[in-house]
Amino acid sequence: MPTIFKTCTHYLALPILGTLLLTLTSCDISFDPSKTVVVEITKITDKNIHDEIKETLKGMTEGSSHIMVSCSSEDKMTVKLSPIKDLKAFSRKINFGEVTEIDGRTIKVEFVN
Repeated sequence: MPTIFKTCTHYLALPILGTLLLTLTSCDISFDPSKTVVVEITKITDKNIHDEIKETLKGMTEGSSHIMVSCSSEDKMTVKLSPIKDLKAFSRKINFGEVTEIDGRTIKVEFVN
């Protein structure tokens, strides 16, 4: 078998093996809506701050593990994070901006330098 096919086979096998292991261990990587918060941050003046914001939010989760998904552009960032049981207590811990609105489990924040 040519080397290129051996290499491709190895690269294809890793994601399949990872998925199989998650399935076998019953690892649940879904978001529980009752413990999930969406944080929408606007007016970010420095795009290099995104990683710091994510680290701050990660440290605010409840429990020993968390799930986080984020997307960002130049001046906006949206982070979906779990587990967060107490939304009001979580929102009071936000120290990188001003909470402007809480709508359901979505917190809107204006970034402050």
